[in-house]
Amino acid sequence: MSENTSGGPFVLGHRSNQRLEDAHPDLRAVVAAAIKLSSVDFTVIETLRTEQRQRHMVRQGKSQTKNSRHLPRVPKNAPELGAIAHAVDLGAWVNNTVSWDWQYYFAIADAMKAAAEALRVRIKWGGCWDYLDHYNNAEQAYHAYIQRKKDADEKPFPDGPHFELCWEAYPV
Repeated sequence: MSENTSGGPFVLGHRSNQRLEDAHPDLRAVVAAAIKLSSVDFTVIETLRTEQRQRHMVRQGKSQTKNSRHLPRVPKNAPELGAIAHAVDLGAWVNNTVSWDWQYYFAIADAMKAAAEALRVRIKWGGCWDYLDHYNNAEQAYHAYIQRKKDADEKPFPDGPHFELCWEAYPV
């Protein structure tokens, strides 16, 4: 949770920083930069998940994969880091609680996009299940995803809080 309630610029709170310790350093850097750019305060909800928790999330319909980037995995290109998360879930912190309103996740995703581009880190967003650098902004990415699923006669599964590192650049 952010410590600043004055309307920005925001900073990550102690609990958010603790949760980020289990994430890849490049992902931590993007989140740390994004909070300073964001027009919406946010908190780090989750990084690392156990396999048991991931199975539970799939059973509850909150995830669709057992091969989540939240699971502890050793990066092939940086094994010295040990088993870490390659994904983060961020919650919009509005009026002292997490809000699930999409308008906030568009703003957070835009900040993550700007931070990732500045740091040259490719980020995939769960709001569109694509790389943010493919779009001008998060709202455009979200609507393109919904249309893609509609055109394919598939049910969309947007996950606004979820951000993950590119599989190709960060293999496990």
